[in-house]
Amino acid sequence: MMKKKILSAAVLTLTVSLLLSGCSLFAAPGDSDGSKNGGSSDAVKMTDSYTFEDPAELDFDTRYVLYCDENTKMISQVPAEYGVKAGYSIIYAKDNAPVADYEFFVCDSAEHAQAAADLYASQGQSLTAAEGDPCVLYSFAGADTFEASLVTFQSYGIISEATVSAYVEFMQTNSGGTILD
Repeated sequence: MMKKKILSAAVLTLTVSLLLSGCSLFAAPGDSDGSKNGGSSDAVKMTDSYTFEDPAELDFDTRYVLYCDENTKMISQVPAEYGVKAGYSIIYAKDNAPVADYEFFVCDSAEHAQAAADLYASQGQSLTAAEGDPCVLYSFAGADTFEASLVTFQSYGIISEATVSAYVEFMQTNSGGTILD
């Protein structure tokens, strides 16, 4: 029971982080602040068989990619029986307002991924296996959901303002993750 609570807390933290970040933690090469010029695409390779690419329908000017591995606070707190070895928050924004947020968990086996998805399902939430690799799970939050999360975080004093950049700063600080260039 305690392991489920720890995993739930870690997953909730990651989910909240992703919901508030706009679903893309990618930064264009050379753009340390995550800024994108013209919304060009930079693929994020998560496993040998799965690479995430920016959805063509998204209108954004900034994308953040927050990466957490087994050495970060976020992933190290997940119980071993779920086999989570990495997490990515890919957050999209336009004029610092939320556009979309993708949260990914990379598990060490399809069985562990299914166990993590089952845990989420038991709590009324869903994680979807990525097409092409059942070890990669993700959740998605659109602009409205993401914005509601930002407003909620601001109202609780978690972030200073309901902006994507404030959320990303909070997430990086609290997860121990790295913003990828």
